[in-house]
Amino acid sequence: MDARHDIPVRGSADVREGLDAVWLSGAVNKMNLQEVQALAFIRGYTETAWWIEYFPNLYEAGLTHGFVAVE
Repeated sequence: MDARHDIPVRGSADVREGLDAVWLSGAVNKMNLQEVQALAFIRGYTETAWWIEYFPNLYEAGLTHGFVAVE
């Protein structure tokens, strides 16, 4: 197995905060990128919405391998 597949996705603390807020709301299915992105934008987490727009592959990888907030 390739070790790269076990590495959590790194992102800013702001992105992680937005993801947590959307997921904990229970208002959307976190597997649906468009719903997560839309709710992040509506709730004012614009950096999170932007990150999902430009890095959907990282979002999907993070669902499998986890996310780590970095400063």
